[in-house]
Amino acid sequence: MKRIFLFLTLSIAGWCASYDPFLLDTQLTLLPKIAMLDKNIAFAHNKSPIKILIAYESDDEDTALNCSKILMNKFNGILNGHPIIVTTLSFDKLDNAASYHLVYALKTNTAQLKKVRNAIASTGTLTALYDADKLSDGGILLSIRMERAPVILINAKILRENRISFPDSLLEIARII
Repeated sequence: MKRIFLFLTLSIAGWCASYDPFLLDTQLTLLPKIAMLDKNIAFAHNKSPIKILIAYESDDEDTALNCSKILMNKFNGILNGHPIIVTTLSFDKLDNAASYHLVYALKTNTAQLKKVRNAIASTGTLTALYDADKLSDGGILLSIRMERAPVILINAKILRENRISFPDSLLEIARII
């Protein structure tokens, strides 16, 4: 029933042609949970919010807003006991003024992905990408690809450069590229 609702929601928004609803739902389910596995994420206190940014191209604003709604509904506004704050921002408006725990980039080109990378370069923010084929080109850390089952992809270069520390159990099941 949830998949039918998601499909209808995505169809109404007009993005079924450009986004796979099942892949998008899978990524929005798994990526925030994977981000919480980073041992370096520190919270000032127990109730500190998890800040997620959805970055998008200017013509994808509706998709980003729907992703935000899906995330809030999926986790009922709370992930691992922390409230979730989801922000949407176009690639053109990215800067390094705000800090996030996870930046999720929707479909874009490599130049825009480099903007994401530059905006969060020294913050320790985890980055994820809808389009797994551009993972290594844009310097993004995570993506999920659908094969027989969801496959977690981790960019080894970014993992080392940012000194991100995931549990060994995640690294064993992920595909390191």
